[in-house]
Amino acid sequence: MASKSPMAVNKSQTPMWMRVVIILVVASFGVGGIAVIIASLSGTGGGTNATDGATGTSGIFSETYQPRVDAALVAAQSNPTNPDIVIQVAHAYYEWAVEIYQSGQAAASIPFWLSAVTYYDQVLALRPDDEVALGNKAFALYYGQSADAPAALQAFIDQAADSTVLAAQVENARGMLAELGGAPAPSGEATTAP
Repeated sequence: MASKSPMAVNKSQTPMWMRVVIILVVASFGVGGIAVIIASLSGTGGGTNATDGATGTSGIFSETYQPRVDAALVAAQSNPTNPDIVIQVAHAYYEWAVEIYQSGQAAASIPFWLSAVTYYDQVLALRPDDEVALGNKAFALYYGQSADAPAALQAFIDQAADSTVLAAQVENARGMLAELGGAPAPSGEATTAP
């Protein structure tokens, strides 16, 4: 099976106020989290990331992504019914998973893909027609090697089939679904995410 590159998160629909809030929360965690980062770099964590329990290379990305996940979690906990805030947690885990996956550690990325799915599910409970959350969930399940991937890919295809903005992602989902033994992909369609 050829190596795949996960679908990029579509952040173009994130409102500017949300970006500012996330940056401020991340900055506040950055100042308070310096001791945590120093402890993880000194090896006192025993090579294990406390968030995911994974060992190995996933820890090297903790410095970048853990503060972002923590900030997004705090924001989501303070406003759990706002899908625009909750989706930031999902995106943070998704991008962390992409980083680990692209470093050649597909198995180590699985807990991060599945964490993203948990928060995409929360977004979809609040806003069922969110095509970005639906698509990212489907791709996360695919890369997370979940048995739920075919159904999620089909749901995304059905929901976003007429979207011109997500046309490439829909085609990729069709290819992935065909690869998993679902509906066949029409000829000439991509089987990897952009």
